[in-house]
Amino acid sequence: MDLRIVLGVALMLVSPAWGQPATSSGPDFQARMSAASQAYEELDYEHSLEQLDAAKAVARDGGEQGRVAILRGIVLADLGRRQEALASFKEGLSLGPDASLPVKVSPKVSRDFEEVRRNVRRELALNPRLAPDAPLAILPEPSPAPGLVPPLAKPEVRRTHSMPVLSLALLSGGVVLGGIGGYFGLQSRSNVSAARDDAFYSDRAAHLDSARGQALAANVLLGAAVTAAAGAAVAWLLAGDSPSPRTEVSP
Repeated sequence: MDLRIVLGVALMLVSPAWGQPATSSGPDFQARMSAASQAYEELDYEHSLEQLDAAKAVARDGGEQGRVAILRGIVLADLGRRQEALASFKEGLSLGPDASLPVKVSPKVSRDFEEVRRNVRRELALNPRLAPDAPLAILPEPSPAPGLVPPLAKPEVRRTHSMPVLSLALLSGGVVLGGIGGYFGLQSRSNVSAARDDAFYSDRAAHLDSARGQALAANVLLGAAVTAAAGAAVAWLLAGDSPSPRTEVSP
């Protein structure tokens, strides 16, 4: 047999045109993604992850791989695996920073997704060739140049005068004594009025005796109240001459 004929037959047998035809991964990828989304909606998270693994295996480009990673992050977030979800979000958004969430999620997952998007955009701005599997990091705020740092304002220290404990105690005691003295004074007047209205001498005498006792008590208490108030004022004036231990610091 001619050698050229044998070589031609062999090439035809190993050629894709004569072997099993290559199938496109597009329809299979869409079917896997649809099955993963449906399983997620039915809360069958494990089956959803299995379908996502199968979809990733037939993904044709970075866009499809990003879709798989984002949906995987959503499933992992619902499973309580937050760190894995953040890493999966980062992988998907590194492949497509403008990607959106394919399904409705909780506000917490949405906040995590947007936070990862901001970090990815920041990293891509600094390094456009950043690998998708680079560790997720939150960049610190840039510090101003040394010459532009404003000097720190010196704190202002103000001394304030507080009421001494003795003055406060005397003033409080004076108020209490004055209140009790006023009460006895009112009771004395009430007994005097009752004595005027009584028809019997014995009743009038009893009311007047009570009125005199109450008037005496009222006078003593009011005098003590005035003395306490005066003592409080003197203690306050004397304390004002010495430096107060209280200071206030304001920036």
